[in-house]
Amino acid sequence: MKYGALELGLSLCFVLSFLHFSASFLIDLYTDDPLIGQWREVKSGSNYYYILTNKKTFQQARDECRGYGGDLATRVRNLPLRSTLRTTFNFDNAWVGLMKEGNSWRWVDRTSSTTDNIHWIQNPLQPSNSGGHENCGEIIEDYNLGTNDAPCTVYRHGLCEHNRYGYVAGNGYRYIVTSKGTWTNTRNECINYGGDLAAVGMKDFSLRAPIQQALGFDGAWIGLRDLIGGGKDWVWADPSVTSSTSENTHWIQNPQQPSNSGGNEECGEILLQYDLRTNDRACSAETNGLCEIPIIT
Repeated sequence: MKYGALELGLSLCFVLSFLHFSASFLIDLYTDDPLIGQWREVKSGSNYYYILTNKKTFQQARDECRGYGGDLATRVRNLPLRSTLRTTFNFDNAWVGLMKEGNSWRWVDRTSSTTDNIHWIQNPLQPSNSGGHENCGEIIEDYNLGTNDAPCTVYRHGLCEHNRYGYVAGNGYRYIVTSKGTWTNTRNECINYGGDLAAVGMKDFSLRAPIQQALGFDGAWIGLRDLIGGGKDWVWADPSVTSSTSENTHWIQNPQQPSNSGGNEECGEILLQYDLRTNDRACSAETNGLCEIPIIT
């Protein structure tokens, strides 16, 4: 963001300094390298939060959050943070990343939910499952930002969350998720961040689960490409990772991949529904990209 007057810049610095020292949670305007979309942004720790302007169903809101590399908020597990976000975004109610599976509630990042971290509304006691189909979670300002179960098809604002700093895997790299795009587009986005589509970390299968749990994606492009076509010459994008084998690509076994369905599946992705194993897919399809950025010390 550019400003036309020195006085405005000095005023902004004063406001930021005041917020930094007075808020119970660190709240900073985030202006460098903004995410796409008409979202207002704040930072709390390493997570950034956004409110979707238009009301949507739970799935529509989640899809929009995920389209920009985030998800519906799951770190909103303490009431002071909820209060800060409510003051910032001025919503009456908003979807969060909480949904019912069978008889249990879980956060969409697949971490555990408990009474203490959900903060169900106590009067009237929730979850009530009124009508037998209240399977998605919202927070409501009129009930002290407690959590309510609601039908997933009703329209609410969506409270999105993005870990802008990404996940540090301990292997010398930091991982972030891009907005949705083709394999080439997401790779270019990763390169702009100073990295590439993930390759080094993807060879170590044990790293895939913690990376996914930290970043919360269902599927993502990785730095694996069939250069010749026909499923015969798969190579890693990172120049330091020269060879790909069945042992370091970790292909899905059932159904057996790579299948080269349609004759043009020449790019690699990992899929949560297949235990984060690797699938071949047409490079023109659109999904998030998993970036791998070297940590320079």
